[in-house]
Order: sequence, then structure tokens, then C-alpha cells
Amino acid sequence: MTYRFQMNAVVFAACAAVATAACQGGMQSPASPSGVQGDAGALNADGSNLKVTTPIGISPLFESTRVPLTPELAGRVSFGRNVTTVALSYRFQVSDNDFAAVVSSGTGAVDSSGIVRYTVAPALSSSRRYVWRFRAELEDAFGPWSNVMAFTTAGSGPAVTPGSPSPNAGPRPADPPPGVRLPLPDMQGVLARFGDARDSCPQGLKYINNPWQDRVIDAFRQIDSRWGYNGKPTRTAADNGGVPVRAAGDEAAYHWGGGADQGSFDVHLVDMLIGHCGPTPTLTWRVFTGEEPGFWTGAGRF
Repeated sequence: MTYRFQMNAVVFAACAAVATAACQGGMQSPASPSGVQGDAGALNADGSNLKVTTPIGISPLFESTRVPLTPELAGRVSFGRNVTTVALSYRFQVSDNDFAAVVSSGTGAVDSSGIVRYTVAPALSSSRRYVWRFRAELEDAFGPWSNVMAFTTAGSGPAVTPGSPSPNAGPRPADPPPGVRLPLPDMQGVLARFGDARDSCPQGLKYINNPWQDRVIDAFRQIDSRWGYNGKPTRTAADNGGVPVRAAGDEAAYHWGGGADQGSFDVHLVDMLIGHCGPTPTLTWRVFTGEEPGFWTGAGRF
């Protein structure tokens, strides 16, 4: 009995030592921000090696025209599970030949709402089409490029920047104090004047603004110029017949916060049609603020 007990004790001690060593070898300390990079062979499908989400280009809007020669580019930042947005920097590239050569490159600054902005320098040529993109970077790692955006610079005429006030816009309520949201105005009475929505889905495209929606938003803006379109960041050209998303064709966005309207994610969102792009679209007023991301855009009109 004593011999068996001693042997069992020795075996138990040996097993415990092995288990302890295995646990110590298998457990890892929490990943540092650089831990999201992986090794050189652990690349994403697009060749990037930083595990973050794809950033989203916002402004200037796709195919905007008469853009200033030193425009401010803006986009929504990337996110990663093991890295904070503070740790990331953002590289912008501007090209006039689909990135075969880059005419401007630099890093942008992120504001408190998670929008990164970069002012192009040196000045671009007038009356020329440019494409631009940006990506997150961390030390020697880099994330996926954003969607490619395009604009044409101003020529001899005056420059027009998307987001500037509409000539027919009405009053704009003052910015609220920090941390406070302006309430959503009830525009159902105004919307009721636009029951005929037969021209709300030109060419079967859901994510471009349309004549019906333009009439509605213009009417809203005559009362309160904080109204605009929802840029629909959850949708891409693949969801829109291959056409870049300009705005959700049956939704409105109301900027409830401070600062510039264009590109702001501080928005109330309203769905205004049931059966959009169907045979008989009908009016509705469904507030879906907070259910999905959205951002304010003038859709190139203001």
C-alpha cells in the first residue's frame, strides 16, 4: 500500500508539472497594437497585413465637379479588434492616372467623430479628373485601401464644394452644446405633399438620389437646412448595379450635431418609402436612427 501510494504521488506530481508547463507555453499575453500585424506570410486577401476594417471615402462625393485645387479629402476611419483608432495613421494618395503615379500623398488627421481629413498639397491642376484613396497604417503594417473616389477640379468658373448651402435653403438651427443632440423635426406633413413617387427609382438604382427625393429634400431644407441625404456607408457599387453609391434614394438624414454637415455621422435617419423600386412605392415615416451607420451628404447638389 505504501509503495503504491508513493508511486501515485510521484506520477501525480510529474503530470502536474507537465500540465503547468503546457499551460504556461500555451497562454499568451494580451496582444499589443502591433500584434494585429501578423508575420510576413499572414496577409489579407488584398495583400495588406494589418487586421482592420476597410475605411470609407466620403468627401468630395464621387465624381464631384468644380472641386478646389487644394481640396480637403475626408473619410471614415478603420477599426480593429486589437488596435485602437488612436494608434493608427492614415495614408492618402491622389492620382490622375489610376495610381500608376501619385501626384499627392500624405497623412490625415482624425477628428473626434472618427472622420480623417487630409488637405491635398501641392495644388492640383485645373479642369482635371483625379482619383483618391486612403488606408490605415501602423508602424510597418498597412490595412486595405478604401473605396476609390473621383473628382474633377475647377476650371475657369467658380469652385463649388459639396456641402455648401443650397441657394434655396432655409434657416439652420444653431449647433447644440457638446454631447447634446438636436431633436428630429417631424416632417410628415411636408412629406405628405409628395405622394406620387413614381420617379423615385430611375434605372432601377436604389442608392442614387432621384427626382422625387430631390423634391422632398428641397422642401425639407426650405424649413431647416440641416436636412440632407443618407450617404449609406453600408452599401457599395456591388449593391447598386455597379454604380457607385451616392445616397439612399428613399431616405433622409438630419444632422443633429455641431460642425460641418457634409460627411457627419451625427445624423437622425428616416425611411420615407415602402416598396422603394417596386411597382407601387408608398409614403412612410420610419425613424431608424442608431439601427445602422449613416452619414450626411448633399449628394453633390449642395
